[in-house]
Amino acid sequence: METSELSALDGWCSSQLKIVLLGGRNSGKNSVGNLILGKEEFVTRERTSCSRRLGVVAGRWLTVVDTPGWWCDFSAQDTSELVKREIISSVSLCSPGPHVFLITVKASSAFSETRRRAVEEHVALLGERVWRHCMVVFTYGDRFEHSEAEEFVERGGKALRWLSDKCGQRCHRVILSGGAEATELLVKIQNLVTENGSRVFEMQENILQATAEEKRRVEERAQLRFIRMKQQRSLMRERIRPVTDIRIVLLGAKGSGKTSALNTILGRESSQQSNRTAQCVVGKGVVFGRQVTVVDTPGWWMNYFCNETPVFDQREMVWGLSLCPPGPHIFLLVIRVDRAFTETYRRAVREHLELISERIWNRVLLLFSFGDWLGGTTIEQHIESEGEPLRWLVERCGNRYHILNSKTKEGGFQVRELIGKIEETMMTGSSSGWHYEIEKRVLEQLEGWMKQEKERAKERLMRKEQQRQMAKSQLEKLNSLPEMRIVLIGGWKTGKSSCGNTILNRKSFDTNIQTTSCNEKRGEIGGKVVSVLDTPGRLSVTSDLLTTSCAILLVVNISASFKDTHREALEEQLEAGGGRLWRKTAVLFSHGDWLGDTSIERRIESEGAPLQRLVEMCGNRYHVLDNKHWGDGAQVKELMELTEEMLVGERLDVLQGGDHMWKSVSSARDALTLCKKDIKELIRRRHQLSHDLPESAASTPNCSDAAQIVALPAHRARRRTGFTIVDVSYIASVLSGAQGLRWPAINLPVRFSAPYSHLRLNSESLMHPTQQTMLLVSSQAQPKILAEEDIISVHSLSHPALRERTLRRLSESRGLQALIDQWGNSSLEELEAFIDSYFEMVWEETMESCQPAEPDCVTAGPNAAVGEAAEEEEKEEKEVLSSIDRKLSKLELLEEIRSDLTELKQSLESSWRAIQELGDKSKQDQDNTC
Repeated sequence: METSELSALDGWCSSQLKIVLLGGRNSGKNSVGNLILGKEEFVTRERTSCSRRLGVVAGRWLTVVDTPGWWCDFSAQDTSELVKREIISSVSLCSPGPHVFLITVKASSAFSETRRRAVEEHVALLGERVWRHCMVVFTYGDRFEHSEAEEFVERGGKALRWLSDKCGQRCHRVILSGGAEATELLVKIQNLVTENGSRVFEMQENILQATAEEKRRVEERAQLRFIRMKQQRSLMRERIRPVTDIRIVLLGAKGSGKTSALNTILGRESSQQSNRTAQCVVGKGVVFGRQVTVVDTPGWWMNYFCNETPVFDQREMVWGLSLCPPGPHIFLLVIRVDRAFTETYRRAVREHLELISERIWNRVLLLFSFGDWLGGTTIEQHIESEGEPLRWLVERCGNRYHILNSKTKEGGFQVRELIGKIEETMMTGSSSGWHYEIEKRVLEQLEGWMKQEKERAKERLMRKEQQRQMAKSQLEKLNSLPEMRIVLIGGWKTGKSSCGNTILNRKSFDTNIQTTSCNEKRGEIGGKVVSVLDTPGRLSVTSDLLTTSCAILLVVNISASFKDTHREALEEQLEAGGGRLWRKTAVLFSHGDWLGDTSIERRIESEGAPLQRLVEMCGNRYHVLDNKHWGDGAQVKELMELTEEMLVGERLDVLQGGDHMWKSVSSARDALTLCKKDIKELIRRRHQLSHDLPESAASTPNCSDAAQIVALPAHRARRRTGFTIVDVSYIASVLSGAQGLRWPAINLPVRFSAPYSHLRLNSESLMHPTQQTMLLVSSQAQPKILAEEDIISVHSLSHPALRERTLRRLSESRGLQALIDQWGNSSLEELEAFIDSYFEMVWEETMESCQPAEPDCVTAGPNAAVGEAAEEEEKEEKEVLSSIDRKLSKLELLEEIRSDLTELKQSLESSWRAIQELGDKSKQDQDNTC
């Protein structure tokens, strides 16, 4: 020991020095306490209660209190009440109060803004005046990897500098290995005590008394709960009968410990793989003479209600019941004890369990995981400390609960006791059957959905691969882009900033705070300079944000549900840039780790129409990023390839100069022709189906509804021009007139779109009993009733004059509402002829408005003044510019038309599938009747 240090210690007064250790879990608090006392007084495992030790150092008595640690990335709101109460109680263990609080920080872990807030909130439990008694201690595990405290703070960033300043820049570093000495630390502690005039920190007496009183009440209630639980088990044990087969389904939030519980119950070694359980997993084994089947199900976010959880995860929870036929005996609801259980979590648990059934609770046993965290605290004390939300849950489960420690190597006793509690629960529900069985109807519906989703997912992936192959062939004509700009668009908590960090392979964007302004960072990826622009939510994408080599990525959180409100918000952000932006836009799914072993295509198809429509608007371009596991950069490399393929069309247009405008117009005409062919093909199939149906089909309930099924999604009117080329009501009316079959036509909301469900319409509710009238709902008009005299048939349109007048009415009304009706007994050929006429009219009208205006004839003679010639030349230039402007406006319109026609084609395909399925079912019913 140096002479200066000895002299400083010699100046200690004879009074006792009191020190309290604060910090996150695994931050080294215990080791620092042992270092100060010079011996192993504190065990290195975590606990939920304070531990006090006394010792003599350099002739002076020391009292050191070690407090329970908090999770470094958890706010005080997420910390259990036990831990928060013990932090406050630590002051009373060194009465009248401590001289110093040592805040330990693990130097090998980055001190982020989240961790800074965690320290601030937990220390603030003691009051604002505590900071003048605080010192920061950085703990190092290796002597060869350390720096002085001041240097470490300077390199640590803004969050660490804030903590240092909050503690008056009192910092120290400690090396925990290699026989570290505490002399320098004790000298700094003495200096802090001297600065404060040897005064101790004192809390208000009423706060300490209230904390002590609450602790006493908790212990009393815990004892009563324990006694009641023992009495219940004693009564149930009298009715118990030995069983040889036990079927269990595990339920719980993400990260609750379900998979570890499965391994502990079946006596397996815990896997080091940290992938999330995305699909149900079945485990089987013999446990204490019983054949035990355990089904692990996907979890939900603890603070997400049921409607915020993806449809795929909701369905998997229900599907898990079918994997242990004929059904589970018990549901184990897994809740971790190392974090707070709030009212939000309680509601989330209730909603997700009652997704299975409201009658599930009499077969639920509460399984508390992370039992090692409690230390010497009983589970009853934890239950009573957490408050009303957790007590409600325990009572809802009939006071049935068990604590499980998956880390201990001696798990036999706790598993044997769990099996006993399960058998007891099985006896209590014997009056309604020994197991819970899923309804056959629900099971068949789930199987149907899953089969359809797999088929559609396969089709989507094949289509995406074909599109990419075509883009790659075009890309071979061009050089690789030297630079690229990526604009990230999305709402709050979608993961934009995390995606930006993953793309650039470094933490460039702060993920702990909400993005409130545009922030751009650059980096090199595969020899390409890439700029990533992180934007705030609801930002309108304007031309000043875009460059020639610019890709727009709409960030969607795949771990949360995707509703129409989310889709509309993203569409609104792109509206300012016009329809041309969609050709350079793709969907980027964040939280890729949530997928587990499932494909992104399955998730897109299961989530429903809102997400499917967004992907289609982006040309079926999408990618997934796992922002937790960056790996070797393969996922980012694939994203760069996708974005470059997406931009190939724009680059080719630029190279071709002005011709790109007419190339787009040509593409629009191709889309119109394709749509016309699709409509005709659908009519032919419908016509063929009407002949294929059995004669008796019309009299059966199933087949009589055949002409009442419509599965076309309603469109949100968003045309600034007020001009809709093809609307859904027109297609429905076309279908309704094929070969005289009368179909009521109605636009369905998105939630009813195929293939999830088909809306069966009662013709009696829509058709007038005496007149053949029809209720018609258009995307651009209010419901309207058409009487018989207002009906225009295709047959009547064969007259040239009437056809011309009708087409003129269409042109003037800018829509097809005038022709929404029943088509009578028109022939297939006449209907096709009308479709040809309609599309030709649309095309001619569009092209006429794209033609440049003819200049006025020049009438001046040879003696006209030079000034007049200049004016004429200027006039011609203005006319040329005006012509170009009109062409560009129509180009934008045609791009939007092409997008609408793509959506329409998909709707037609869905409708045809519905028709075909109904026809097959009709034939099957007739065969069964025969």
